[in-house]
Amino acid sequence: MSVEALRVERISKAFGGVLALASVSLSVERGERRAIIGPNGAGKSTLFKVIAGELKPNQGKVYLMGREVTGYPPERVSRLGLGRTFQRSSVFPELPVWENVALAKNAAEGRAGVARERLRWDGATQEILDQVGLLPRAQDMAGALSHGEKRQLEIAMALAQRPSVLLLDEPLAGLSGAERERIGRLIQQLPAQTTVLLVEHDLDFALNFAHRVTVLHYGQVIADGAPETIRENPEVQDIYVGGEWAPPPLGSGVGEDKDVVLEVRQLVAGYGNMRVLQGISLKVRAGEVVALLGRNGMGKTTLLGSLMGLVPVQEGEVMLKGQPLTQLPAHQRAALGLTLVPQGRRMFEGLSVEEELRLAAWGSQGAWTVDRVLEAFPRLHERRRSPSRALSGGEQQMLAIARALLRNPRLVLMDEPTEGLSPLMVRQVAQVVRTLKEEGETVLLAEQNVQMALSVADYVYILEHGQIVWEGSPGELNEAVLHRYLGV
Repeated sequence: MSVEALRVERISKAFGGVLALASVSLSVERGERRAIIGPNGAGKSTLFKVIAGELKPNQGKVYLMGREVTGYPPERVSRLGLGRTFQRSSVFPELPVWENVALAKNAAEGRAGVARERLRWDGATQEILDQVGLLPRAQDMAGALSHGEKRQLEIAMALAQRPSVLLLDEPLAGLSGAERERIGRLIQQLPAQTTVLLVEHDLDFALNFAHRVTVLHYGQVIADGAPETIRENPEVQDIYVGGEWAPPPLGSGVGEDKDVVLEVRQLVAGYGNMRVLQGISLKVRAGEVVALLGRNGMGKTTLLGSLMGLVPVQEGEVMLKGQPLTQLPAHQRAALGLTLVPQGRRMFEGLSVEEELRLAAWGSQGAWTVDRVLEAFPRLHERRRSPSRALSGGEQQMLAIARALLRNPRLVLMDEPTEGLSPLMVRQVAQVVRTLKEEGETVLLAEQNVQMALSVADYVYILEHGQIVWEGSPGELNEAVLHRYLGV
């Protein structure tokens, strides 16, 4: 008879008016390898945080090894057998590698004054470092490790807690090819008795690793089964690739006679030691909508952040209307005509819709004014006195786009504008993008909703592991390419 290592019963979690998890249930057997997949904003990280005790659910229960742990603080859940790694590296850079592992081991044992206790090099610490391949670097400072080696150290710290259940949150994110292969082997070789739940945007790895796969979309479980069943599930394919294609816009494709607004040459960028973008080159011409497609974690948001000056550029050039931007801070890039519609909308606490718009328009001159924006977005006119935080997700997205337009930009960068929106609101956002193109605006659109992106784009770039692997017009993009780079 199988024994459950983890059970989640009808978990729901809301943030304000946004429902991140909606009655999610799953059961994971001891020793099972379970992959949790789904598009951006599906609720995967929120589910991990609820299981680990970082977030309290609005309703539902969590059981770990048969014991209810709903609402327990993270340290208590950890001591009951849950280990965890995180999307971003979470090591102690100022400590030697072995002390990171020893500290995690002591914390899991619940020793009083663990932060002040003298750490000991012992056989258990040595064995764990050897298991993950870091024994030769035991005495080095953790901050000196490469991004891949920090991932190895995070796994070592989790294993030091001797977990019954291990949550791995995007362990391959931002790794080079060689590092991905090394960390992938390490994950495959985790102890058989350890139950592993994996969130990973490298779907090929996730599906090859897992005994069973759970698919989340809009905070709900829409499919659950063996990897081969999930690969063939039409609903899952629609989520990643889209259903029937909308016809590409008339005249789509590169207009060679149009002025180049943005040119990127051999761009390399990332976070600290983590290289996310590996030599990106692209062009955006005046009056066009250019779409950046790719699965989650492939570098779309990092690319927009590096163009805006929010992510450090390590190599390469960024040119706006022929002017170099690479060495300029974000506010100077904005002054030159670059504007970003950020992922997640980011409304201001305490401001009304009209106050946000007037703040965005301050100091800007051009065709887009507050009155014109309110005319172009009738729903914002209706809600102009409402707190921006009280708007629906779709209304907040309209406001985020309107704020960007009020800067009268040369180029609008849009980062996942349809994330978390209903199908009706996705269509409305698509219509807004079409309207902007008719008005002569230039847009670089990072979007995971393939069907929406293809319905508005003149040209398409597909990113995989921080590199452009395909480019062309929407009409040239065939089903084989879509399923290879974007499907399950």
